[in-house]
Formats: sequence, C-alpha cells, structure tokens
Amino acid sequence: MATAKSTTAEITEIQRRMAQIRHELHEDVRDAVEGAQSLTDWRSHVRHHPWLTLGAAAALGYLIVPKRREAPAPAIVAVAPAAAPATSQAVQAAPKKKRWGILGTAVGLLAPIAVRAAQNYAIQYLEKWIAAQPPGAGPGSALFGSGPFPGAPTPGHGPGAGRRPVAPPGTPGRSRDAR
Repeated sequence: MATAKSTTAEITEIQRRMAQIRHELHEDVRDAVEGAQSLTDWRSHVRHHPWLTLGAAAALGYLIVPKRREAPAPAIVAVAPAAAPATSQAVQAAPKKKRWGILGTAVGLLAPIAVRAAQNYAIQYLEKWIAAQPPGAGPGSALFGSGPFPGAPTPGHGPGAGRRPVAPPGTPGRSRDAR
C-alpha cells in the first residue's frame, strides 16, 4: 500500500510539473511573438534608439536625393561695334555659387533647434526666478525696490493717504452727501 501512495504522489507531482512547464512554454511563446513583432515595428526602433534612427534617416535621405546637375554655363558672345574690327569675345558667365557641403547642411539643420532649446532654457530660468520671488512683490521689486514701480509710494503713505476716493458725478450708487 505504501508503494501505491508513493506512486500516486509521484504521478500527481509529475502532472503538476507538466502543467507548470506547459504554462511557462505558453508564456515563452507569447514573449517570442511580442519580440518578433517589436523587431518588425519601426516605431519601437524609433522609441528605443531615437538618435540612431535620426542618423539613418538623414543618411538615407542624403543618398536618395539626386545631386543637382549644373547646366553648362552659356557663353555670352559680344559683338564689337561696326567701326571696330569684327572680333567676337566670349564673356565668362557669373561665378558659380559656393556649395555648403554636408557640414554646412548639418549646421543649417541644427542651428534652429539649438536656438529653440536656448529660448526654452531661458524661459524656464525666468519662470523659476519669478516663482522664487516673495509673495506680494511686484514685477520690478527684485530690481528696483519694494514698490511696483521705482519711486512709487507704497500703499497707505504719501499724499492723499487715508482719504476715501470720491466717485465722479453721475456714477450710479453715489450718495447725495458726497456732492
């Protein structure tokens, strides 16, 4: 009887182990399928390697776009006046434009990006600086003093302090004794 119980225990252990292996195999196959899908998805490459894909796109664009073919410069022939001997002179065309090359193109592409990044940095710096000002401080208080404008009196001081403002005539809600 002891062998029957141990055999049953061994069989259940083997069945449990086989079920576990089937479950792990199913997960492994699912992971392999997801990995294969991510390899064929170009968005995952851009997400995981942005600079590499940017460089590859730039190189591909450089290779795909054909070079400009320059037309031969037309020779301009000037004919001498009738009084002079009949000789023709070939006048050179306008000088060719200098090509920038790949370095100039790269600078032309990256310069606006660098300027935008510098602007964003400056804006963030100013926002942090403004947020660090004490509450109630005016926009110029850090530069010019405690008032909102240089030389402006603080509220409650100066001429007219303590007087109630009088509304102009004809204002709704104006009392008769204020006239």
